[in-house]
Amino acid sequence: MIVVLIILGYIVIGIIEIVPLVKKNQKRELMLYSILFGVAFVISVLLGLGVKIPSPAKPIEKVVRMVIGK
Repeated sequence: MIVVLIILGYIVIGIIEIVPLVKKNQKRELMLYSILFGVAFVISVLLGLGVKIPSPAKPIEKVVRMVIGK
């Protein structure tokens, strides 16, 4: 049931946010928004299904330490 609510919520938000981008012919913004929107949708559905998603904190920390050099 929760997955259905997530899907309905994303449809409503998508219509509200994507339609103005299409009308204004903002292709780059639409592409970026669609990618981020899709990633957020997939993560939300997985969480709604009870799938445990690993935290990105450790890989981000490793990258930062590599860049800083510590």
